[in-house]
Order: sequence, then C-alpha cells, then structure tokens
Amino acid sequence: MGAYRRPMRRVAEGVYAEIYFWGCNPGFVSTGDGVFMIDTPQQPIDAVRWRERLQEHGPLRYLVNTEPHPDHIRGNAYFPGVEVLGQERMVARYADAIPMMTGTTVLDTMKTTDPDSVWLFNHPDYPPNPPTRTFSSSLDVELGNQALHLIHHPGHTPPQTSIYVPSRGVLFTGDNVFYKCKTFVQEADPWEWLAALDAIGALDVETIVPGHGEPCDKRYLSQQAQIIQNWIGVVEDYVRRGLSEDEAVAEPLEVVRNVDPWPIGQRLFPMSDSLNERNIRNVYKHVVARQAVA
Repeated sequence: MGAYRRPMRRVAEGVYAEIYFWGCNPGFVSTGDGVFMIDTPQQPIDAVRWRERLQEHGPLRYLVNTEPHPDHIRGNAYFPGVEVLGQERMVARYADAIPMMTGTTVLDTMKTTDPDSVWLFNHPDYPPNPPTRTFSSSLDVELGNQALHLIHHPGHTPPQTSIYVPSRGVLFTGDNVFYKCKTFVQEADPWEWLAALDAIGALDVETIVPGHGEPCDKRYLSQQAQIIQNWIGVVEDYVRRGLSEDEAVAEPLEVVRNVDPWPIGQRLFPMSDSLNERNIRNVYKHVVARQAVA
C-alpha cells in the first residue's frame, strides 16, 4: 500500500497528531521502546495508512481510546495485536457501538462517501478490537522511559479520558476540547464537563491536542467552558419559561446558533442542525434533573 505520507503535526519532541482526518484527531507518542497511540482514524483506509506511518517509529505497543464515539474507536480494528486501554466504562460502550461501526447502513454510506475504504470494511483480518485493560480514575504507563498518565475526566462522555505526557508538556483531551469548531454536547453532563476543564487547567501543560481542531494551549479552556455555560444558560431559560423538551427543540434555531460561535468541523456539516437538537435535548434533561434535586 505504500507508506502514509500525508502531513501530520509534530506538537512536541516525539509527540504527533493528525488533525485533518474525517473525524477525531488521533495521535501518538514515539518512545525508545515503541509507540503509544491515542485514538484511531474512523475511515478504514485512513486507519491502515496511519498504522503504516506509525510503524516507522517502532512497534505499536499501546492504544488508548479517549471516548466511545465511533470516530475515536472505529479504527481500532485495523491495529490487531496492540494492547487497548480504556476507562472501565468503555467496555460496555464499545460493545454498544459495534453495530454503528459494522452494519450495512454504514457500508452503504461508505460506498458514497469513502469508496476507497469499502474493501477494508468488515474485513475478516480486522475484527473489533475493544479495550482489554481498564482503569477507574487513572492509569500510569511507562514506555521507553516515557511516563504517560491516563486520567478519567468525565465530561463530553462519561468514560472521557485525557492522556498527559508531562515530560513534553502535552495533554490529549479527546472531545473535552473542540478548538474553534462546533462543540458536541449531545450526551455530556455539562457540569461534569466544566469540572473536567478546571482539572485540565490545573495541570502543567503547554500544548493541548483537542479531539477536534488545531492544537492549542490552556488559554482556550475558558472559551470552551463559556460555550458549555452558554448551552446551560439557553436551556435553563427554556425551562424557566415552562417549555417542554419538544417545545424547546421547536424554538428558532437562530437562538442556539449563537450559543457556539464556531462552525462544525471535519466533514460533519450535514449534521449541524440535527446536532443542535441533540444538544438541546441532552442539556434539557440534565437541567431538569439538576433542578429536581436542588
């Protein structure tokens, strides 16, 4: 197939990310004893090419998924033999996601959107590759004299995990940070997310690799938090006015389009308005539940 030569971003010595894939930003840390991977490309052809590029840096030792959404885990299948790590809630969520990654509907869509990947889809040599080693709050991994800290930061999803490389001042946050592209709040606990951003801000980090968008630094965390607070504020107003969940969704979209100033990123424009509805419904449920126990 030939080595993968698409540009990737060097964010620090031995630390890299790819920010132009369809889906999330996968990354890796290159050490003297092999490669530690963070997330996988969602398109099969991208995953296989990414694997070949990473193998140039040494044997692939570990893979951690920051969350259970398909754009972070569907490529796992194309890294057979790599030990997969994940927060303990990832195991059930990975199993739930398999139909969304392998079904005929996905294949039919792929024939139009990514025909180069069709021959790899459901390939018998690449079965699902879920986490086999789990942790609750944190897990420390030593690889090639490089310390990597996996930290449970629930927010965007309940199993959300950050990967901290202290010697390089780098943190991979997954989708707890969307840098200057539309934030997905479709299953988040907004208040847990705000707490996670505070915890991230307390770390000694120079560079953040977000789940989507360009690498950034901690100065962006306040902007990310403001977007979450904006969603809370708009939906709290709907609840205060006595609107039901369906009535809140029926409110003019112009209101929620102003909640988040950034356009949706990484080839996801067709779902922008449907994402607004999903965000409203999720935040509405959390606002109502929070008020019920107040």
